[in-house]
Formats: sequence, C-alpha cells, structure tokens
Amino acid sequence: MKNLGTTARILIVLALLLTVRVAYLTWQRSLIPDLRPASVPLLPLQRASTDFLQQFSAAFALQVAVLWTDTSRSPLSLVHAFRQMGIPFFITVDLDQAVQHRHLVIFPDIDATTFSEAQAQQLLAYVENGGTIFAQNVFWGVFKPIFGFYQFLPLQTRQRVTFSGHDPILRYLDRPEEKEVWLKGRKVEDAFWTHGYLSDKSSEILAHFDDGTPALLGKSVGKGRVYLCGVNLDDVILRNQTNRDFDAHRHYVNGFEPGTDVWLLLLRAWYETSIADWIRVATMPHGQRSVILLSHNVDWEKAVRGATQFAAMEKQRGIASTFFIQTKYVNDGTSWGFFSGKNLDHIRQLKIDGFELGSHSVVHPHIFHMFPVGTGEETFATYRPYAKSARRGLGGTVFGEVRVSKELLDGEVPQQRTRTFRAAHLHVPPSLPEVLQRSGYEFDSSFTTGEVLTNFPYALPLELGFAEDSGIYEFPIALEDVDKQQLADLTTTALEVIRANDDNGAPTGIMIDPDDPQRNFPVEETILRSLPKGITVSTVENFAQFWRARDRLWWRVDVTEEPQTILLTVKAEEEVRGLTFEFARWIEAVMGEAKLSAENRQVVFPLSPAAQQVTVQLRYVSGL
Repeated sequence: MKNLGTTARILIVLALLLTVRVAYLTWQRSLIPDLRPASVPLLPLQRASTDFLQQFSAAFALQVAVLWTDTSRSPLSLVHAFRQMGIPFFITVDLDQAVQHRHLVIFPDIDATTFSEAQAQQLLAYVENGGTIFAQNVFWGVFKPIFGFYQFLPLQTRQRVTFSGHDPILRYLDRPEEKEVWLKGRKVEDAFWTHGYLSDKSSEILAHFDDGTPALLGKSVGKGRVYLCGVNLDDVILRNQTNRDFDAHRHYVNGFEPGTDVWLLLLRAWYETSIADWIRVATMPHGQRSVILLSHNVDWEKAVRGATQFAAMEKQRGIASTFFIQTKYVNDGTSWGFFSGKNLDHIRQLKIDGFELGSHSVVHPHIFHMFPVGTGEETFATYRPYAKSARRGLGGTVFGEVRVSKELLDGEVPQQRTRTFRAAHLHVPPSLPEVLQRSGYEFDSSFTTGEVLTNFPYALPLELGFAEDSGIYEFPIALEDVDKQQLADLTTTALEVIRANDDNGAPTGIMIDPDDPQRNFPVEETILRSLPKGITVSTVENFAQFWRARDRLWWRVDVTEEPQTILLTVKAEEEVRGLTFEFARWIEAVMGEAKLSAENRQVVFPLSPAAQQVTVQLRYVSGL
C-alpha cells in the first residue's frame, strides 16, 4: 500500500505539471499581437491552356517544328526547354506542315502505328534534302537505317550519361559536371526507362550510358542530319523541375548541378548549328551574360537585426536584395513570435530603403511539405498553428502559411504587395503552386538547384506534375547556408558556380543567412567583389518580372524584298525592359525602337510596352 501511495503521488504531480504546461502554452498562444492584416481574396484556380496546337502555332520559317505524334501525352517538357532557351517553335500533328521547316523534333515517340511507309520515306527525303531531326523513343524497325541503329535495349537501372565527341551539338557541354550527368542516385535501384540504341556503324555515338550502351546517336543523311536520344525528355526536364527525380543530384546545394540544363543546352546547340541564320531570345536582359539573384531568409528575431546590417552594406554598394520574411505571431515550442514591435519597424525600414520583401511562411515548419492544403479560408483572425517542436506541428495548413503571411506583410508594411514566396526549410508540398496562384502570388524561390537540377528559371507545373503549368515561376537557389556546409567555407566553390552559370547564360540564386553578420558579411563582400565582368546583382522579383515577360513573349521574323533585310516583331504581355535577341549573322544596322550591341550580334529593346506590337528593321552585313 505504501508503494501504491508513492505511485499515486507521482502521477498526481505529473498530472499537475502537465496541467500547468498546457495552461502555460495556452497562455502563450493567447499572446497574439495586435496586427493589421490586409484583405487577400481567395482567387479561383486559373488553369493553363492545354490546347498546345492553338497556343503554339506556325508563324515563320525559323521556328522549330515539333511533330506531336501522341496527343494523349503532354509536350510540356519541350515547351519548357524551347521557351527557356528562347528558341522559336510551333507544335503540329501535320507531317506535311512540319517538313516545311529546317528543324524537326518528333515527340514523344515513333512506333509501328505512328507513320505509314510513305511518310517514313517522306521523312528520309526531308533529311536528305537538308532537314535535321531530333527524336527519342524510336521503336519502329523502318527507322533503324535512318537513325543508324540495329537494336535498342530498354532498362530502368541506368545511372549516368557521359557525353563525348566533337559534334557541334555538344558545344556547350564543356565542364566535367556537364559531360557526365546522373539519371538516378547510386543507391536507387530502378528509375525511369531508358533505351540504349546500338549503332550499326553508320551513326556516331555521342553519349554512353554507364552500362556502355549508346545514349545519343548522330548521323549525317544526305545534306541533313538526325539525332536519336535514348532518354525521354520528360524524365530529364519536367521530372527534374518538379523534384520528382530519383536522387539524381550530386549536390543538394553549393555545387554546380546542371542535370537538367545539359538537355536544354543540347537543344540550343542543335538549333544553332543546323541553320546559318538562327535567331533566339537571350536569357538575360540588356545583353548581359548572367545575374546574381541575391536574397536573405529572415526566420527568427536575430535574423531581423542582421537583416538591417546587410541592408546597410548593400545600400552602400548600390545594390538591392530580397528579404524573405517569416511573419511569426504565435509563441510555440520552437520560438517566440517576433513579427511585431521594433522588429516590424525594422522590416518596414527595409521596404523604405528600396529592398524587396517576400514571404517565408508563418511558423516556418520543417514539415511544411507534409501540411494539409487547408480550406483557403484561413486568415490572421482564425489561423493559430502551433509547432510542438521543429518536426511536430498542429493546426498548420499550406493555405494558412501562404495566405496569412501575405495578409500580414501587405497589411503591416506600407506600399507592400507580396508576390514572391519561399517555403519553410525549402520543403515544398505538391499543392504549393495552386495555393500560391489562388493567394495572389506570382513567383517562388523554394527549390535548390540540386533538387531540380537546373539553374535556369522555369514555369512551375501545377501539382508538380507533367501536364500543365500553374502560372507561377520558379527561381532556384544555387548557393546557401546549410547545416553542415557553411557558405563562408565555400567561397571558391561559389565563384566557380557563378562562372559556370555565366558561361551558360543562367542566373545564380544566392541565399546568405543574415543572422550572423560577422561570419557572412565577408562572404557576401568577397563574392560581390570577385564577380566576373558584366554580372550584376538583382532582387528575385525584379528579374522574375523580366523572365516571365520573356517566357511569354510573342515574336516573329519576316523577310523583305531586300535579301539582307528582315523585320523583327515582338509583343509582350506586360511591360518589359531589356529584351535581347541573339543572331547567328552580323548585323549592320537597326531601324526602329531597338539598339544594336557592340558585338553586332545582339539587338536590345530598351522598352517593350505591354500588349503592343513593336517592329524593327534589321539589315545584315552583306556576305556574312
């Protein structure tokens, strides 16, 4: 009985302690600051058009023809690739229309039901007369002699692709990380299907899989040339961009990771080397080569104080960056709320000083990618998430973290309109693109380049799927502080990544933690001081507006009666500055509202008004 009494007393004490803790936590949660949220309407989901034939129609001779052989499978991976590289293209199901153009992509496959024997001969004649074809998934035996293979071997276990040779299509793959890319991690057994095409010796092997079978063939046929890829572009473009790859990264962050980019650059080189007068939209504004997208995550009170110091330093240098602000107003098991009082004054001052503010969620949960989507009715008045620990939370939703943080930033910071989001701990739920769109956001920067294997921005697909885009644009992070790898120790590597992206015309996203200025000030200063010539620093949103306008640009080229003169017409959905076009040929003069670069192979539009056609006349240098 004595032991029973002791046990009872212990249980009573534990119950009392638990009661006190619950009461204390309830009291903590009740200490909600008096904040003024803005009204953030819940928008209906805007679905992108999936009528690819109407959206991407034929307009001029320099376009790449995409022959869509299976309309049940989305060509979104090619849409992304060509738009990202600024390559003109159209999509068609009409073979007769497709072969009127010099470049032809056959997508997604060729089997015994795709073409008739007569159409196969039509394609052979097309190449013999100077056309060029890029194809994948060729399974019909009639095409074996055309593409130069005698057998194909399908496998799900291939891990790497290694490029080699001197074909012009490989011209941009000049770094070790580009010459060999991963398809899956070493510990992953099965990934997606690939096809090793065994050369019949009439074709050249331009890449191998790790099992030794050819991954890319090239063959000259008459005056033209064909290429056959053993990898499905869906699996190395869209799969990567939606973070659905099979651990195909060598670096999560803080390393050059071009696993998606090599396929974009491959298509760019194919376009540029197959025609003498190619034209494309450059990836950078005003004729630049690259840009730094500089940002800081403000995700606790100490980071607020550090942010003001970084802002002062950057303002002195004449640059601006983006501060992603956590709007934490609840006290929980991880930290106190800090979005109030003097901290809020500091955040307002960042905006006054010309810096850009984005959202970095409300409670900054480690398990954000596991949060339920919510109802869309979450507001500051009702949303009370609670994190018991870094990896345990109650009451949180994706809509709550996205929508309420925008309410508070827009309501408490004068002149603020929050358009850009960064997920807590860069953990992205599949519902995020839809939630961002319906909450009034336009841009996101939540993936590292190691997760999506690309440094180029891209349209973020709805539900992180393969079918349609969400209207949100993604801007990956190449360099940042992580727990085991401080950026301060990787300055040399950071500059190598920046130079690699500079070579490819890609931006470099950098996130520098502001909570420890003593450690990270020298890092940022060293990087800024050592930037290659011509690279500038931009906020995320400023560059994002340019990229979106560029990505959605309508343009065409018309010939004139004068053989050396063409007309270039552009129409942007929104006002955009610095649109730049690159040309294969040297340009002698530009007549109209555009300027010729010093190298005479770029034309820059200083200002393209929204929804207005602008036409300029270009005269090529005779004989070049």
